[in-house]
Amino acid sequence: MDIPSNDNQQEPEVGAVIKQASMTTRIHQTVYTLESRVIQQATGLVRSEYRVLLERDVIKDWTEGDVAQYFGLDIY
Repeated sequence: MDIPSNDNQQEPEVGAVIKQASMTTRIHQTVYTLESRVIQQATGLVRSEYRVLLERDVIKDWTEGDVAQYFGLDIY
């Protein structure tokens, strides 16, 4: 029985979302949703970004930073 090799794995495309997570937090009786993602950059490195939503409204758009780590989530 032959085991297929993983030699043909391709690098993600530039701008592709590699991993993502979503979590909610409550601050002074207001519930916010924090979304965190890791995207592929042209340099071969990755970039962590997050955004903040109040209900379905974006109140802070995608910004560089890793907030997932503060919620005990490891999305790398």
